[in-house]
Amino acid sequence: MADARKPVLMLLDAMGFIFRAHYAPMDRLTSPTGMPTKVPYLFATMVRRLVKDWQPDYLGVVFDVAGPTFRDALFAEYKAQRPPMPEDLSVQLPYVRRFCEAMRLPILEKQGYEADDVIGALARQAAGKDLDIFIVTADKDMMQLVGGPVRVLNPSKADLVIDAEKVQEILGVPPEQVIDVMALMGDSIDNIPGAKGIGEKGARALIQRFGSVEAALDHAAEVEGKRYREALQNQREQVLLSKKLATIATDVPVSLDLASLSRRDPDADALRALYAELGFGRLLRELAETAASAEA
Repeated sequence: MADARKPVLMLLDAMGFIFRAHYAPMDRLTSPTGMPTKVPYLFATMVRRLVKDWQPDYLGVVFDVAGPTFRDALFAEYKAQRPPMPEDLSVQLPYVRRFCEAMRLPILEKQGYEADDVIGALARQAAGKDLDIFIVTADKDMMQLVGGPVRVLNPSKADLVIDAEKVQEILGVPPEQVIDVMALMGDSIDNIPGAKGIGEKGARALIQRFGSVEAALDHAAEVEGKRYREALQNQREQVLLSKKLATIATDVPVSLDLASLSRRDPDADALRALYAELGFGRLLRELAETAASAEA
């Protein structure tokens, strides 16, 4: 758990968990009117558990904003292969936001940037303060932000806490080399090309040997395996572009305002109305039990 002597800041990657909730293998949930509700239900369950178990002093929920980002200007095909958001998911998003508002959780977002970048910028600013900082996500690319007081917390892995040592254990490289591994192996989800012919294992081995993408490219002739050697020699610009695409921006024009992120008591009436509208009987009962305990 977090160091009890330091206040805890949590920055939650909302869209990552929204998509994971949508594709989670569980029975379909619907509201009394027949609207799908699995996403807000799983999201609410996770957030309430995190707040209860970790008692963060500060908490922000970070969303993507529709529209192009600076990465689209760098590479027109960035994320271009992704199909449109399924309609049965898009109709649930307003209810996730309503839940955050009822919980009095600040929603953070910035036009032209992805949630990862907003999280990166805020985490970097927070690192200069006396805080324990947890980036709540299941995405490996966020491991590049780990260092000092900044760690990743993965609720999908039983609240696995990932510090620099754990990054090394999982990816075989320290946090500062995560983007180099990603630049070589690419990312099919985000359509980051990487170096065709080099997968995760090869990327890890090359970065362990040379230390960076740039060094691997400069010393490509020294690589014994023909496939890796030619991949580096023939795809230099593509690999360097991939590193730019994989790098989380930490200079986003956002300012860390801890006062606005201070955890507050939920709006019980708003939560009750939302749960009733969506047919969340268990969460309604939990809310009633919490209210009864507070009055006892």
